[in-house]
Amino acid sequence: MAERVTDYAMLIGHAWRCPDCRDSLLTEPEIACIGFKLNDDQREAIRGLTNDSFTTVMRLSTELDISTGDLYTAIDHPRARLRHLGVVRGEFRISR
Repeated sequence: MAERVTDYAMLIGHAWRCPDCRDSLLTEPEIACIGFKLNDDQREAIRGLTNDSFTTVMRLSTELDISTGDLYTAIDHPRARLRHLGVVRGEFRISR
C-alpha cells in the first residue's frame, strides 16, 4: 500500500514528473490546484514558483517548506504518476 501523502506534496510531486502540468502550475496555479486541499500559505508558495524552482528536489523542498523525504515520497506515489493537474471528473480544465 502506498504511503499517505499530503495534497500539497502530491501536487508538487506530479508537477516534478510531468512537464506539461508543471507549465500549467507555473502559468495558471489557481486552475492547476483545483481538487487539492491547500491552505493559503501553500497557495502563496506555489504562486512564487518558477522553472528554476524545479532544478533540484532540494531547492524545491526549500522553497515550498516540504521535507525532501516527503517530496520524494510524493514523487514516487502512484497517484502522482497518474493524476494530471487541473483535471476534474475526467475533463481537462487547463486552457492550452
